[in-house]
Amino acid sequence: MSATVSSAGAMVLASARREHLAARRARRLFLLTTRLGIVVVVLVAWELASGTLLRPFYISSPSAVAQTLAEWAANGELWYHGQFTVTAAFFGYLLGAVSGVLVAWPLAMVRLAYRVVEPYFLVAYSVPAVAMGPVFILWFGIGMTPKILIAAYFVFFIVFINTAAGFRQVRQELLDVTKVMGASGRDQLRTVLLPSATPFILAALRITLPAAMIGAVTGEFISSNRGLGFLTRDAASSFSTSGVIAGVLSLSAIVLLMNLLLRPLRRALRWQEEIDVPPTTGGR
Repeated sequence: MSATVSSAGAMVLASARREHLAARRARRLFLLTTRLGIVVVVLVAWELASGTLLRPFYISSPSAVAQTLAEWAANGELWYHGQFTVTAAFFGYLLGAVSGVLVAWPLAMVRLAYRVVEPYFLVAYSVPAVAMGPVFILWFGIGMTPKILIAAYFVFFIVFINTAAGFRQVRQELLDVTKVMGASGRDQLRTVLLPSATPFILAALRITLPAAMIGAVTGEFISSNRGLGFLTRDAASSFSTSGVIAGVLSLSAIVLLMNLLLRPLRRALRWQEEIDVPPTTGGR
C-alpha cells in the first residue's frame, strides 16, 4: 500500500515538474517573441518615417544604417576599430573591478580606517568621470593606456562603494564568533564576508559594463585615431547620420555581448539574493 502511495506521489511530482517547465518555456518564448516584435515594429516605423514624416538627414533609416555597417564590415574598418575599443573597455573593466574589490576589502574590515578615508572617496567620486579624460590623456598620451584608465575610473568607484557596503553589512558580532571558533582571516573572508558581499559585487559588475564602454569611447572621442569612438566621431564630422547610428549600435552590441558573458557567473551564484543598484548620475 505504501509503495503504491509513494509511486502515485512521484507521478504527481513529475507531472507538476513537467507543467512548471512547460510554463517556463512558454514565458520565455512569449518574452522573446514580444521583444523581437517590438524591434520589428520600431524598425518598420523608422523606415517608413524616414523621408516621409522626417528628413533622413536627422534620423537616417534602418536600410542606410545596415548598408553602412555592411560597408564597414566589408572593408575591415568595423573589426579594426572595434578591437581597440573592446580591448580598452575590457582591460579597463577588469582593472576597475579588481581594484575596487581589493581596495574595499581591507578598508571595510577596519571600520575606523574606512570612516577616515570615506570623504575622500566621495569627493573623488563626485568628480564627473568625463572630466578626467583630458587629465589622463595629458599624463599618458593618446595611446591605449589613457583609454584603459578612463574606463577603469568609470568602473572603480561603483564597484568599490558596493563592495564596501556588502562587507560592512556583516555584523561584527558574527565575525567575533567565527574568530572565537578558530576561523582565520582567510576563513572569514571565504565563508562569511564574500558570500555577504557577492550580491553587491555582482550588481556592480552588471551595471558597470556600459560604464567601461563609455569610458573607453570617451577617451576615443577626446583624442584618438582609432576605435569605434573615433569612427563615430569621424562620421559625425562628415555629417553622416547613418555612420553615427551605426557606431552607436556597434557599441551597444558589444555591451550586450559582454553582458551575456557574465550570465554563467550569475547562474553559478544564483543562490545569492540579487541586489539592484540604482543608475548613477552626475555625468558619469
